[in-house]
Amino acid sequence: MTYQLNGNNLLFVLNRTEIIDISTDDVISVDGFPGVSYAWTNHDAEFVENNPDDEIYLQVERVGDNQYRATGILLK
Repeated sequence: MTYQLNGNNLLFVLNRTEIIDISTDDVISVDGFPGVSYAWTNHDAEFVENNPDDEIYLQVERVGDNQYRATGILLK
């Protein structure tokens, strides 16, 4: 059986230990996904700090053929 998912969004897990020193305006990019760059904000830093047990994700949206853009940070 095949299940088909519909949507344009991907989530990339961010390892807290790899971004431990991230600062406002630092940029996160994803190799292999042209156009994906996300500037870290003060809000992101506060959100992550106040939710120390949550997993962190970079949300990426497909906007065209082989075109992508980062749309935000999600915690779960």
